[in-house]
Amino acid sequence: MKPINRRSFLITTLSSIPAAMLASNGMLELTSSDVEAETIYGKVKGYDFDGVKIFRGLPYGDSTAGEARFLPPKKPQSWAGVKDCTANGSRCIQGGRSIFETDRLGPYFSGGRSDRFELSKQPSGEDCLNLNVLTPGLTGKRPVMVYIHGGGFQDGGGLLAVFSDRHVREQDVVLVGINHRLNVFGYTYFGGIDKKYEVGNPGQLDLVAALEWIRDNIENFGGDPDNVMIFGESGGGAKISTLLAMPAAKGLFHKAAIQSGSFVNKATDIESATKTARNLMSKFGITQVDDLQKVPAKELFQTTMQSRMRLGPVVEDHSLPRDPWYPDSPEISANIPLIIGNDKDESTLFALSNESLFNLDESGLRTELLKAKIPESKVDDLLKLYKRNHPGDNPSDLYFRISTDRGARYNAVKQAEMQLARRKAEVFMYYCQYNTPLEDGKLRSFHTCDLPLTMRLTLFPETEQLSRQLSSAWAAFARNGNPGTKNLPWPSYTVKNRATMIFDIDKSEVVNDPDKDIRKMLLEIPSHSLL
Repeated sequence: MKPINRRSFLITTLSSIPAAMLASNGMLELTSSDVEAETIYGKVKGYDFDGVKIFRGLPYGDSTAGEARFLPPKKPQSWAGVKDCTANGSRCIQGGRSIFETDRLGPYFSGGRSDRFELSKQPSGEDCLNLNVLTPGLTGKRPVMVYIHGGGFQDGGGLLAVFSDRHVREQDVVLVGINHRLNVFGYTYFGGIDKKYEVGNPGQLDLVAALEWIRDNIENFGGDPDNVMIFGESGGGAKISTLLAMPAAKGLFHKAAIQSGSFVNKATDIESATKTARNLMSKFGITQVDDLQKVPAKELFQTTMQSRMRLGPVVEDHSLPRDPWYPDSPEISANIPLIIGNDKDESTLFALSNESLFNLDESGLRTELLKAKIPESKVDDLLKLYKRNHPGDNPSDLYFRISTDRGARYNAVKQAEMQLARRKAEVFMYYCQYNTPLEDGKLRSFHTCDLPLTMRLTLFPETEQLSRQLSSAWAAFARNGNPGTKNLPWPSYTVKNRATMIFDIDKSEVVNDPDKDIRKMLLEIPSHSLL
């Protein structure tokens, strides 16, 4: 129950998964027909995949290397002729492989696609301001769903969109996945050292630039610029939480889904961020920020990783003038409808290196809860409630459920209530309790397990109905601001009814104020962890 290190998605721990668990997803061959579309910067060429037009690596910004490093993004330069956008653009420099390439979780996140390694081929580089667009057609005005990837503020990329043609085809939506600056390149603040860099959070401003590109160009891809939904899980949810407080982003999107990423704690202040920046510069013996722009990108990244720098949004006077969700919700986004929620066992994914947590007895559970700073005077009462409400849970089940409830679920409820306090938009709460069969069931309902299902990526046949429900709900929300469907009505969340959609493979249903007594007890003992 220790705070999660969100810089790494445990790529190094992701080992093999039995081939017998793979679903028999027959993959279609790419057609040879090219597809061309117009942008305000020039023509682009994509391809058709079973009726879905796919464009990869579309530039939405200029180079961010050299003298542009650490500065806000600029518009891309125009080009002559037709730009080939049939292969993945670069993701930001980072450590490890993409999650799609790993053996343990790659099959799950790609829905068992046999072409996952081919689709995952992607360079890494400092110039990474590009996005992917999938659309059923180049004309019309479809709702636009913009995927903002997770990986904390440290790693990840927008590849999920490239895999998600089935969601686009079935729901008749336009899907966009964004790559942007991360880690030292996107979230180090130098404005306290040199006024040239006083506009901070370039990684967040990249997302704003991508949303501006969507506003200016998406009509040429069959999308409606006046009906844009942003969604993301984990670090993606934290980035969305931050975008909701950024003046530059106002009006660029109209609804948002924050999945296991409710960022409700204080962001970094200028003083702390400046101290971090000076420490980094000292590693190179540099006193001028401009000189840091000359350090090779890979060397800069590796030094940052070795230094274990804590990077993320910084509250300054320009791009982020207030804490995103502390002590209340951002007034500039009071009118934005939200989906907010989490998975039942968020921390199992990050506990894989500690086998003991998966084999706790009663004594071990109590020890771990005390380690997690639950007051000894409250442990017995807390366990009594959990055992009464969840009698089938073993000690490890309870450990992961409690850790999640104190973190991700506590944060989700808090964020929902702060938004509702503005009385200008509806909020829809969800809770995913699907126990995946991965690792012989060890991972349970792990952090981000609902994300591929939402995009119609199903490794296990038994998840087909749940995936359709999630996909339809997110598309309905994108279309009209309400995730309820004919087959699965979903009332909004209020502090009176606390209606929560419980997603599971056997049955998904709305429950009012689930685990009410537990929720009330945990108000006094949150973990203050994002997860």
